[in-house]
Amino acid sequence: MSYSPIVPPPRFRLSDAVCDQLEQLIVDGTLRAGESLPSERDLAQKLNVSRPSLREALLRLEGSKLIQAKTGGGYVVANSTAPLIADPLAHLMARHRKAAGDILEMREGLEAVAVELAAVRATKTDIQNIKEALAELEAAFSKDHPYDVADGGVTLPQLDAAFHLRIADATHNIVLVHVMHGIHNLVQKSIEETYATFKKRNADLFYLVQQHRTIYEAIRKHDPGAARSALGTHLEFIRENASR
Repeated sequence: MSYSPIVPPPRFRLSDAVCDQLEQLIVDGTLRAGESLPSERDLAQKLNVSRPSLREALLRLEGSKLIQAKTGGGYVVANSTAPLIADPLAHLMARHRKAAGDILEMREGLEAVAVELAAVRATKTDIQNIKEALAELEAAFSKDHPYDVADGGVTLPQLDAAFHLRIADATHNIVLVHVMHGIHNLVQKSIEETYATFKKRNADLFYLVQQHRTIYEAIRKHDPGAARSALGTHLEFIRENASR
């Protein structure tokens, strides 16, 4: 779904119609957690509504905690999962080893569903997005010092987490997409711990490179069974190396 001009509904306030369309854009994944809304002027033009009607709708959505105001102006789709769950758990994981194992178990459950759904539902655009995330990750892997900060100040764990997030986006399951975006920082923290362990042992990253490509290829071929199997191999490899 995309933005479309609003036809004023009879006996309803225009701001209600604006709310309905923006809510639908969030529900269908056009607007994702953490994503900025267009500027007030652009959004009013896209929807063909007055700015006062738009402001009324935005304030109502903010009151419903679906969006939140940004410092400096504008709005962003609210990420309600992170402050309630992911951020406290990231702190817990840093202090307690068992929590790290529990987070890996959580990833095994959620991401297994994600790769299967992505293999079934991924569009050409989704597959291209996953491919681009993989290319950035492989480029970082291939460097002489892959654990160093990559070009643009991006780290290897950030690129790894971004790859898995693109897979979640390709599920087109709005609940799963919002949950995965909400726990993104938690997953990234878990991946950071994995790479810290690998770096300490001077481990060969070849197998990690291959595992990510195998996951991508299974999704590209729309093979959900192979995608789930590839993810299982990947996470089991991480578990085994983390426990040594």
